Amino acid sequence: MKEIKEMLGLIINKLDGLESRMDRLESRMDSIELRMDRLESRMDSLELRMDNIESQMDRLESRQAEIYLAVKAIEHNNLVHGAEIDNIKFKVNYFEGTLNAVGDVITSRKAI
Repeated sequence: MKEIKEMLGLIINKLDGLESRMDRLESRMDSIELRMDRLESRMDSLELRMDNIESQMDRLESRQAEIYLAVKAIEHNNLVHGAEIDNIKFKVNYFEGTLNAVGDVITSRKAI
């Protein structure tokens, strides 16, 4: 009977040891769960930041496209104005030539 009591005592001690180990494991698991929750929270925060950055990038790309179109319009406008100025120069030179020719005719008639 004494041996049985000793065996039961040993078994109870072992069970107590296992129980305390289980308690420590549960505590560690709770700690790991808290860490995981914090990591998930950080990940959510990072996702929000990334969404914000993507939104800003989209706005910048849109703005860049608008600026590009404005620059292209200005470039086209400059080309058109350059062509108009060249046309005006051509007409002025033509009229200058015509007036010089008329002046030459008048001068040659006076000389006669």
